[in-house]
Amino acid sequence: MGIIEELMCFLDSGLTCYHAVREVEKKLSEAGFTRLSEKQTWELEGGHGYYVVRNDSSIAAFRVPKCNVNEIKGFHIFAAHSDSPAFKLKERPEMAKEGMYVSLNTEKYGGMILSTWLDRPLTIAGRACVEENGRIVSYPVQLKDNTCLIPSLAIHLNREMNNGIALNPQTDMLPLLMMCFEPDPKEEVIKTMLVKALNSQYQKQFTEEDILASDLFAENSQKATLAGAYDEFIMSARFDDLACVFAGAEGMRAQEPQQYINVLAVFDNEEVGSLTRQGADSTFLRDTLEAIGDGLKADWGLYRIWKADSFLLSADNAHACHPNQGAKSDPVNRPYLNAGIVLKYHGGQKYATDAYSAAVVKKLCKAQDIPYQIYTNRSDIAGGSTIGNLSMAQVSVPAADIGLPQLAMHSSYETGGTKDVAYMIALAKAFYAA
Repeated sequence: MGIIEELMCFLDSGLTCYHAVREVEKKLSEAGFTRLSEKQTWELEGGHGYYVVRNDSSIAAFRVPKCNVNEIKGFHIFAAHSDSPAFKLKERPEMAKEGMYVSLNTEKYGGMILSTWLDRPLTIAGRACVEENGRIVSYPVQLKDNTCLIPSLAIHLNREMNNGIALNPQTDMLPLLMMCFEPDPKEEVIKTMLVKALNSQYQKQFTEEDILASDLFAENSQKATLAGAYDEFIMSARFDDLACVFAGAEGMRAQEPQQYINVLAVFDNEEVGSLTRQGADSTFLRDTLEAIGDGLKADWGLYRIWKADSFLLSADNAHACHPNQGAKSDPVNRPYLNAGIVLKYHGGQKYATDAYSAAVVKKLCKAQDIPYQIYTNRSDIAGGSTIGNLSMAQVSVPAADIGLPQLAMHSSYETGGTKDVAYMIALAKAFYAA
């Protein structure tokens, strides 16, 4: 299987942050990495790989070099995020509509292009927390593909449809689940389907009473596909930011560290501000790095020296110049698909890149013949933000924000370039080898 095919499988499998972290965990386990617990003291050895998971939705993996602890120079950190915009199901989501339908009461998660969610096959996926042998256990779970949909209103019923309409997430964007000829407001259809899915996917015998709580999302269940005259485009849900997660995991698995501790940090909740215990603005990265120091018996003075010689690559996708809306891009710094990774700058420091960190990235790209491009916002367009400056505030190290160029960011189905993924993997490997 080629690297693009592997990426497409990863994108299809990473339906939610919980599924994405599970897929990363599979990749690491296959490469011999050992899972650790934040509730235990770590005993670490040189030449080995380890990982730790927080809240089922964030993961930090690392490889320790074989050299003596006193010869370790610092940390090389590649960071990305596991979440993407979607519709989150509210508690008891079933709503009887018109005496004939059952829709799902949902709310927006992240900044979404609402219109792109209309008339697409959607699945329900997330995690379920169940009581098992007296313990609370969490399981990633997916209901069947094409569980629900959000139908458009026919143009015959709104002749202004193509003149621009405001979609209301509470009234216009509720997913249609099923027909219901005798609606029962007490019936919990989703919970019934959830039990069936859990038992099927994990060979269990749970009942509805075993499910204590769940985090469920309506997600696009369309599979990733290649497009373009020469298959130069990849179209997929969740390309932002799972393509960067995939590249970081590939680099982590492939590269043995020399004198730096290689770290892959995948955070949740970037799309809603990162203000959670598993987000980039939490102590997750800092806690992990300090636990690594403890596990290697490094005193605080040595750990401080490691931090001083560390570097963070924040990998989150960037806006490619749009073929029909080129005026929305900066007059000079205009990335394109399949033209290389993107180095992102922002005068207000929403991106962490500065002259020094940019020089580090450019030096790596030059040494490996990796093409790169520059992105800046138009000065009159605010643009987005990412995890670089938030992570850097928790662990103060030099950082650069990079990403893959893409179109239709935050659409339910996004577009990237097939060549750029290989460039990002090459950069991750070069970074981890430095």
